[in-house]
Amino acid sequence: MNIKGAIMRVFPEIPEFGEVDFSQYSTPYAAVLMAFFESGKSGLREFEEFVEKNGGTKADVGRFLISIFQYLLIRYRRYGDEKVEVPAFKVFLTLKGWLSENGFENDYRRLLYSFVGYLVDIAEKIAERFDCELGLTYMKTAYLLTIEAEETFEDEYFSELKKKAREMLANVYRACGTEEALPEKREKGC
Repeated sequence: MNIKGAIMRVFPEIPEFGEVDFSQYSTPYAAVLMAFFESGKSGLREFEEFVEKNGGTKADVGRFLISIFQYLLIRYRRYGDEKVEVPAFKVFLTLKGWLSENGFENDYRRLLYSFVGYLVDIAEKIAERFDCELGLTYMKTAYLLTIEAEETFEDEYFSELKKKAREMLANVYRACGTEEALPEKREKGC
């Protein structure tokens, strides 16, 4: 079974999946995933239509997407797998948009609440390993997610996380020789 190929077919915009080890990934959606792979179709919208055409629901698609994100985080946390960092961040952003767009805002809030700290950590590691432009993009996005979490949950943890992310972002700006102003409010679309 070519699970990795099928996942890459769902997410053609995330070529970094090519480096991810999916040998331990298990999903109840393997049959539909392989059927989608064999159909030759590509992209999340096509996958969503394929699932619904074959008796599934948007909720099934959401659960599948969340399972991919959780698998990537497990590889990151348990195995220290650096190859999952960029895909995990990209899948989270995809989830943010897809869940909100399809009426699963509560699921998104649960993900934000549970995993924004990991995203900050991942963004910092990406910033350390990649060029300034890419590092700044990920770190700024992580910082904006902490602002969103602080505004959404009103929990001291998120205020502290925001301060930590702000400091990390300032460090990346300094390391890159950029004196750009740090964002103070959540920007639309993030």
